[in-house]
Parts: sequence; structure tokens; C-alpha cells
Amino acid sequence: MIKIKLYEESDRDEIIKLVLHCQNDGTRPIISITDQPDLLCIYEKYFVSGGCFWVAKDDEKVIGSIGLMNYGNGIGILKKFFVYEQYQGYPLHLGQKLYLKLLLFAKKQNIKKIILDTPKNTERAHKFYAKAGFKKIEKNELPIEYDYPYKDCDFFILSVG
Repeated sequence: MIKIKLYEESDRDEIIKLVLHCQNDGTRPIISITDQPDLLCIYEKYFVSGGCFWVAKDDEKVIGSIGLMNYGNGIGILKKFFVYEQYQGYPLHLGQKLYLKLLLFAKKQNIKKIILDTPKNTERAHKFYAKAGFKKIEKNELPIEYDYPYKDCDFFILSVG
């Protein structure tokens, strides 16, 4: 049975495995855990600042993740949004379910804008974000500076309301 729950430290290694699997699929430059140290301290990087991190599990196996970093001043950053291929799309719509958890949380936390970065060649992700109401922006339009693992990124912003 598939459940979405809050991150626990015992999920860390499986989340890292999921993220690296999805990122290093052969369509973009290889990145490692050292390129994204937030994966090694999810509680400190997400929860302490007022953000959150969710994990989708099929029984006890991690099959999806999504995180929201709270940067204050009503700005959040969507991070680590990944779902194993066999759980994407119809009939489960797991990505949509994870995203709705994040969006509800953002509204409760009074986050007014959500930003994200994604590699330029991830068309499926770009379609998802456009359908969810995100608008593509240039790097110089970002309301804050933050770390992201890929140099060749597209950026998106959503006004939460």
C-alpha cells in the first residue's frame, strides 16, 4: 500500500538512492551526493527553517520524495521532487499527490512564492510545472540566491494564493 508521510532519518539512504537514480539517468551530467549536501542533513535543511520533506512509500520501500525549504519572507524552494518511473503518471499520479501535500503545507506556512530549478532537458518535469501554474523565469529574476546542483538550469516560480 502506498502512503505519503513525513521524512524520518531511517529514510535517508533510500531517498539518496532514489534521487541519484533519477538524476543520473544518462540524459544530463552526472552529479553526486557532494553536489547536494542537503540530502545528508534533511532535517536541518528542511524542517528547522520551517519547511518540510515528504516521502512516498510502497510498503516500506521509498518510491518518491518532495521537499520545501522555507527561506523566509514568504519564499519557499521546491527541492528533491522525484518518483521512480513505475510510479509516475496514470493510474497512481504519485507526483501530483506529493505536490499537493507540498502546496497545502506552503499555504499553511504563508509561503507566497515557490521557486525551483530543473535541468533544461527535463521536458516531462517542465510540462508538470507549467500545468501546476509555475512560470518560467530567468536566473536574474529569482527573488533570492540559493544553491542548486546543475549549472544548466531552467528556473520556475509559482505565486501561491
